[in-house]
Amino acid sequence: MNLFYIIFIFFPLFFSAQGYASRWYNMDQGLPQNSIKDIVKDKYGFIWLSTDGGILRYDGNDFLLYNNFKTSNLNFGNFLGTKSKDLICFNNNDENCVLISDRTVKMLPNGKISKTYSMGNNVQYKRYYKSSFINNFFPETNCYYIISNSGTYFFNNHHIIYKKEKKPERKILSEFLMKRLRNAFEHENIIFLPDQKNRKTIILKDGTVSYDSKPSLYNDPESKIYWHQGTGQVFVINNGNIYQSKISNGILTLTFLMQYKKIEKELLYCMFYDEDSNKLYLGNVLKGLEIINLSNFYTSQKNIPFSGEFVYEALPFTSNSVISKQGFEYYKDKVNKIYSADFNYDRRYLVYDNSRNLLYVEFNKIHRRYRSSNYQTYDSISFPRKNVEGIFKINNNFAVNMADSRYEYYYLNIFADDQFKKAKNIFRFKTNINFVKELNKDSVYVGTTHGIYLLSISENKILKHFAKDLPIKEIQQTKDGNFWFTTHNRGFYFLKNDSVIRMPEDKNGYLSSAHHILEDHYGFFWISSNNGLFKTLKKSLLEYAKNKKTKVTWYRYTKEDGLLNNEFNGSANPSGNILENEEFVFPSMEGFVFFKPGETRVYYPKKNQLFIERAQVGKETINFTDTLYLKSDYKNAEIFLDFPYYHNIENIYIEARLEGSPNSKWEKIKNDRKFILNNIESGNYTLNIRFLGSENGQFSHKQIAINIIPFFYQTLWFKSFLIILGILLVVLIIHARTNLLRRMVKTLKHTLNSKDQELEITANKLKNETEYQQKIMESISHDMTTPIRFLVSISQRLNSTKDNELQKKYFDEIYHTSEQLFKFTLDLKEYTNLFKEENIFDHAENRIHDLAESKKLLFDQIALANNTTLSNLCDPHVTTKVNHNILSAILHNLIDNAVKNTQNGTILIKTEQKEEQQTEITISDTGKGMSQDQLEYYSFVFENIERESFVFKNYGLGLHMVIQLTKKINAQITFHKNTPQGTIVKIILKN
Repeated sequence: MNLFYIIFIFFPLFFSAQGYASRWYNMDQGLPQNSIKDIVKDKYGFIWLSTDGGILRYDGNDFLLYNNFKTSNLNFGNFLGTKSKDLICFNNNDENCVLISDRTVKMLPNGKISKTYSMGNNVQYKRYYKSSFINNFFPETNCYYIISNSGTYFFNNHHIIYKKEKKPERKILSEFLMKRLRNAFEHENIIFLPDQKNRKTIILKDGTVSYDSKPSLYNDPESKIYWHQGTGQVFVINNGNIYQSKISNGILTLTFLMQYKKIEKELLYCMFYDEDSNKLYLGNVLKGLEIINLSNFYTSQKNIPFSGEFVYEALPFTSNSVISKQGFEYYKDKVNKIYSADFNYDRRYLVYDNSRNLLYVEFNKIHRRYRSSNYQTYDSISFPRKNVEGIFKINNNFAVNMADSRYEYYYLNIFADDQFKKAKNIFRFKTNINFVKELNKDSVYVGTTHGIYLLSISENKILKHFAKDLPIKEIQQTKDGNFWFTTHNRGFYFLKNDSVIRMPEDKNGYLSSAHHILEDHYGFFWISSNNGLFKTLKKSLLEYAKNKKTKVTWYRYTKEDGLLNNEFNGSANPSGNILENEEFVFPSMEGFVFFKPGETRVYYPKKNQLFIERAQVGKETINFTDTLYLKSDYKNAEIFLDFPYYHNIENIYIEARLEGSPNSKWEKIKNDRKFILNNIESGNYTLNIRFLGSENGQFSHKQIAINIIPFFYQTLWFKSFLIILGILLVVLIIHARTNLLRRMVKTLKHTLNSKDQELEITANKLKNETEYQQKIMESISHDMTTPIRFLVSISQRLNSTKDNELQKKYFDEIYHTSEQLFKFTLDLKEYTNLFKEENIFDHAENRIHDLAESKKLLFDQIALANNTTLSNLCDPHVTTKVNHNILSAILHNLIDNAVKNTQNGTILIKTEQKEEQQTEITISDTGKGMSQDQLEYYSFVFENIERESFVFKNYGLGLHMVIQLTKKINAQITFHKNTPQGTIVKIILKN
């Protein structure tokens, strides 16, 4: 048969101008190992990889590993499709087979699927359905076969045999070696066998053999063909150029994908081109997976050594090229040098005059390069005592921005023609002029570093000044007559009737440094910025200008989409162009970026390709269908949003909202594609996910139910049961309490008469105790009033002085006074707690020696600091049942007083067993001791506390508390002078 070839490709001079982004994934990025055996795409849009460490699912962000199979053989090979459009994959030697269905992997029972090799009549057969760049013909295999819908072809190293179902086999070609299968491929049940040695192609169709003798890239000796029957894809690689092969109406076509230099040196196992996402996947034997993002961006560079590629102003030169001030003509795939010129003056302006000569500013002059000489000759126009800053063309007039010698004022000179003889209008400004744009034949907008001026040429005056706080970068008019302007790091604006409306920015704020706006034929704006190229629907911006609640979405192109650099350049005239061939051109830091809007794709996930069916709670993975069930005791649940999206997730504005929760608002989903559920109360909720599904701003939605199962005690029936039970208990308690009160009243009536005298005694005691407490409170009030008054006074003086020494002195006095007041309140708290103690005796015996020893340990260091010896001489065998806490407080205060008042002395704690079950505790010190007046006072307090009225002296609260506690435990306390100095306190306990 005759075979026709069509090759859809234009050969540019420099393929390097085509932009693409490449990224490698290997074990460092989480792959189980670096050998990628095969790559396919399932019917849901997910990419699947086979490796020597298991099966991987890739969604554009994460690799999900499946290797939990009941086999140690995880060396998986090539994928095959099934009739239901699922996938199967065998491991080494076809030992096991896994099925990939419904986005997951499971192992099939042995015998469920026919293996790819078999034995018969001492002949080993092996199915051939995928080629490789590595020799994969095994000497032990006697015969390879290819299955097509029209029949099966066998290749036994001698003949080609054809067999159709239910029909006898027949030999259709002799003298065919198996190694010639290396470049075999299939299209529409037609087998093509390129013969590179003889530059012809053998064609097998319906069991017949034909030849195409025309040389082509298919049978070129420099070509390598990769074929995968499971994906239906065929690639031809020739001298680094990668083509995809297809067939239509029996005609083979090759479409150029990209140039990959030295690809022949890569050890590739497999290839896959995802047309939906425009990505090429390469599986390497040693280096892992390479994902190449193809694009229709072309970055044109001049490639001159030691010369930067950053560019600014340019003008359309031909239908598909621009020219820069430096004299370079840029096409998307090549650069020509039109003229040579040296430039050191950074004034980024370039315009055509009325004869299409080039005008630009250099060295305070306007230079004109003549078209008639192909721009080789030029002259210049100077303006004495003026600094030329910029040049603009407005209608048929020319405007020149000039500054005086001191740059105090800037003058906009408007000339009627391109000869620049005499300005017909001159306007003066205090700030630099950045841009000039005509409003109509008479009015002009002038953008400066401090807003926009509206000029009238006929009246020769400034009509209006607005947006005064904005540094204007560029002012542009779109096809509908509307005006827009960009600023220096202050966003971009819509200009309507001399009022400005700030447009919403992208979520990262990159559009605050927007440069230039170009409008395509489809109603979209393309805006260059310092960080990416943005695309949005113009209609949505105009709707936002009317209603600020309108949601505006942006699609951002970056290096991942094929740009060499995310940073575009502005602050030039012009900083963007539309060519006659409909190509857009923007200047960037790496050269001029060319593209056609209609061929530059945007990528959005399909509505039916969002799957919410996995969650992670702790280390447990939960698979579910429509409803996620969680126990109430969960702490953190990660809900995975599985969708095959292979581009920048920020472009699809994916958000989530948990309806039914207290904080039900839309939340941004991060790049990890997870929704985190934290400590939500039990109940039924709905998780709503939305994402941008098209560039027209339409959102797609997906919902799942979340049921957090309550514990039994959180259920309504249990709470109702508790309420009823509570009511019954209240009734029973009231009934029992009523009966109890009746019995108590009856008992009280019987005991009232016999208790009168006892109550009278008790009342007297209570009266004395109340009087004592009143006196204690009076003493406390007295003790606290003076230091507090002092603190108030010293604080006022501190506030009124600025002397550092006085401030230091006052702070020191406040500190010491506050410290004493703090100690005073601590004593008060201890006293209050002990006073409430009801039991004055413990059940068990307490060793007085142990109690004294604990206090000794507490005060040892303090006494040592005073050069005082504290000794516990108590008899270890002496015990008492007196309340441990009360006795501890008494000893604590007495020892504390002894330590505080003893310097360079001794403190002794002794016990002595007295008659009639009495124990005497003696605490003696050699400190400064009590005065005679104090000894008499405290002895008087102890003897008369219950029967006489007296006034507490200002000796502090500690010993008063000791006396009260001593009385409480029915003990006695006496105070004596020590010889030669100091105090002796004796406590006699009754056991």
